[in-house]
Amino acid sequence: PQPPTVGELAHLQALAARVPEMPGDLETCVRCETANHAFDQALALGSYDGLLRDIILRMKTDRSELLASVLGRLILDRLGASMESLSLDAIIPVPMPTTRRLVRGTNPPAAIAEVLSRSLNSPAYLRLLTKSHNASPQRGLSKAGRFRNVRGQIGIRPGYHLLAPHVLLVDDTMTTGATCGEAARVLKRQGADRVTVLVVGRTPNT
Repeated sequence: PQPPTVGELAHLQALAARVPEMPGDLETCVRCETANHAFDQALALGSYDGLLRDIILRMKTDRSELLASVLGRLILDRLGASMESLSLDAIIPVPMPTTRRLVRGTNPPAAIAEVLSRSLNSPAYLRLLTKSHNASPQRGLSKAGRFRNVRGQIGIRPGYHLLAPHVLLVDDTMTTGATCGEAARVLKRQGADRVTVLVVGRTPNT
C-alpha cells in the first residue's frame, strides 16, 4: 500500500478523538460502561469510518508497517497526554493467530504498541498474549456470536508472568468489544488490576 499523503494525515487529524482538556481526566464510553466488559475504559483515535477506516484496512496488509507507525505517532499526538496520566505499567497488543500473522506479514496492534512503548516509557510485551489458531474471524458475526466466538480463545504464553497493575491493551478496531473484553479478562485473571483499551478506530453506533 501507498503511504498516507499529507492531505490524508490532515484529514485523520480532524477525525481523531478529542483530547480531554483536564490533565488526567479521561473521557469514557457509555457503551463500554454499560456492557459489563472486563476492561475499565476505552480510548479511540477516531470513528471507524471514512478515511480512517480506509487507512486501517490498508494497514492490515502493510508489511512495511509504515501505516502502523504513522497511526501510532498520530495517537501519541492526540492522546499522548491522557495516556501519560494513566501511569501505565505495560503495553500489550491484542494477539493474532500465528498463521494469520504469517499470511499477512504484519501485526498492526504489535507495531503500534512498540511505537507507544518508546514514547511513553512503558514496556511492551508483544508476545505475552496468544490466540488459538482455531479462532474464527469475528467479521460477519452477530454481537452475541462475537462474544461466543472469542471465549476461551485468548491465553497467556507459557513461561510468561504478568506483574503489571495497569495495562494498556492495544488493538486496531473495536466493534462490540468482545475481543478486547476477553483479552482483558485473561489479563486480570493473571494479575492485572486495571486494563485500559486503546484502539485506532471504534465502530460507530454499536
